[in-house]
Formats: sequence, structure tokens, C-alpha cells
Amino acid sequence: MAPETDTPRGLRLAGLLVWLLVGIPTALQGTGRLESFAVWLGGFLVFGALFAATTDGRSHPPAVATAALFAQAAAVIAITAVQCRGYEGTLLVLVAMQIGGRMPPRTGLAWVALQTLALAWAIAHHWSLRQALLLAPPYLGFQVLALLAMAALVRETRAAAELASANAELVATRELLAQTARVNERLRIAGELHDAMGHHLAALSLNLEALAQDHAVPPAPLETARALTRRVLDDVESVVDSLARHGNLDLAQALAALASAIPRPLVHIEAPSLVLSDPERAHALLRCCQEIVTNSVKHSQAANLWISIRMTDGVVELEARDDGRGAARVAAGRGLQGMRRRLEEIGGALEMKTGPGDGFQLRATLPAGTA
Repeated sequence: MAPETDTPRGLRLAGLLVWLLVGIPTALQGTGRLESFAVWLGGFLVFGALFAATTDGRSHPPAVATAALFAQAAAVIAITAVQCRGYEGTLLVLVAMQIGGRMPPRTGLAWVALQTLALAWAIAHHWSLRQALLLAPPYLGFQVLALLAMAALVRETRAAAELASANAELVATRELLAQTARVNERLRIAGELHDAMGHHLAALSLNLEALAQDHAVPPAPLETARALTRRVLDDVESVVDSLARHGNLDLAQALAALASAIPRPLVHIEAPSLVLSDPERAHALLRCCQEIVTNSVKHSQAANLWISIRMTDGVVELEARDDGRGAARVAAGRGLQGMRRRLEEIGGALEMKTGPGDGFQLRATLPAGTA
């Protein structure tokens, strides 16, 4: 079974409107016998309640969702058997629409074929075989159309989410690469200053010391030149040290770029003044955050994702959690396995926890120092 997919709010409201319109003729005219009307009313209300529950946007375990769909189809067959007005097959179209968002197309088409046969039996039971042969085929076509349209919508939604995730990763990586380029340029300039000007100034200072041994040179101008040379040399060393000290990577800025490019779930970043001196560790943390976001987009159906990164006693701690549907166990795919391997290579560790309805939680730690 494919991962559960939320029914868009507009389709849910339209489905509830269709449900009400289908029930109006029978509700106004009744079914003749009280017991038949009671069966019809019970089935009609059960269908509406289950449809509203399964399309409310919340996550439902696959087994529960499948049972609810089966109960909806059974309710339609029951009300058709006791009182058929010819419109009841429209409710099966709503079932087919939900199936298109929850099952692979082949499985969904088989389901639709079976519930259409059941609908034909119910029509024949209430009316005649001729009426069943007239009404069932059009409703089969409507159901197939609804199923395939919903399946296409699901594929498009997932593709858009994956594209947004990939774009967010590119934006964050670009930000980190831009910072790395600026840091490397500062370090290059610092090296040039140290190697070129520092060398010449040191040579000049030595020559001034040699001149100081010559008593023919006036001492006052010579002492001034020596003092200025020492001051310039100190200034160059100060500039070199300043450039080197500011050669850190602002990971918080890259994470902010990552979060801003994701439409759903809403990513909340808590990383106050997170600056790392080791590009390898900064890159590893960014990749971990990217993988967390990607998993949440693809699998969790979460509305919110919280990522917190802090540094305590020389250790960087990354914690993430979402409000998605969770799972019975953690299924470590290639992305999570790659995250664990990347952290372990630089002395880090990874812990994961999940549960049905509890979302997904992750905690990673790694030393903040340079490898």
C-alpha cells in the first residue's frame, strides 16, 4: 500500500456536498417501510461520518484507513439494496477518489471493479438486472476516472514536495559554499600578508639593527625608523590574526536558508550564533539537517518540524522532531544510514526514535573541534 496521502480540503468539502445531495431525494420521499428507511438512514450516516473522518487531514494507520474505506463501500451497497434512487453509485466515486490517494493504481482498480460488481448486485436486488446493467457501467467509468485523477494529483504533490526539498538543499549548500569561499579567501590574503610583507618587514628590521652598529648614522632618526618598523610588523601580524580568527562558518545562516525554502512542513530552526571553525563538521551538520527535512517532506506528513542545534562543553548537539504520523519502528533507509556513517566518521553518534502518532525524533552529537 502506498503511503497515506491527505485529501485536499476542497475535495473533502465537495465530497461532503455530494453526500448530502445524494441523500436528499430519499430523505424527502422516504423508503416506504420504516425498517428499510432505518437501514438506509444508518448506512447513509455511517458513510458520511467515515468519509469526514478519513479526509480530515490527519494521519491514519494504513490498516485503519483500509477498514474505513471498506466500511464506506459496504454502507453504499447496503443503502442501494434497500432503496435505490439511481444516485448511490456517486458515493462509490468518492470511495474511489480516496483509494487513488492511498493505494497503487493496480490494487485500486481491482477494488473499484469489485465494489462496482457489488453495486450491480444491489441495484438488481432492489430493481432488476436490466437496471443494474444500465447503471453500473457508467459508475465504473466515473470511479476509474476519480481514482486515476487522484493518483495523478498525489504524484504531482509528491514531486512538488521533493522538488522543494531539493531546492532547499541547494540553497543551503550554496550559502555554506559561499561562506567557505569567503573564509578561504580571507585565509589566502592572511597567508600572503604574512609571507610577503612580514618577510620584508622582518628583513628591514634586521638591516636597521645592523645600521645601529654604525656610529656614523644619527641615532635619533634611526631609532624612529626602527620603532616604526616594529609597529608596522605588529600591525601586519594583528591583521593576519584577525583574518584567521574570523575564518569561521555561520551554520545558522545556512540553516535559515534551508528552512525558508520549504513550504511544508514548517521548519523551525533554533541555532543561536552557531559558528564552526571546521568546514567538515559544518558540512556534516548541514547534510544531516537536509536529510531530516527530506525525510519529513517525503514520509512523515508533518505540519511542523523543529530542529535545534547547540554547543555544550565542546560538543555540538542536534535534536529534531516533527508532529507527523510516526511509525511502528525506525526504518533506516539509505539517507539515515548515510547520516549515521557521516557522523561516525568525525567522531559523532546518532539516535532515532518514533512511534505511531508520536512523530519522528532524532538526536545527533559530535565534537566541535577540528578533526
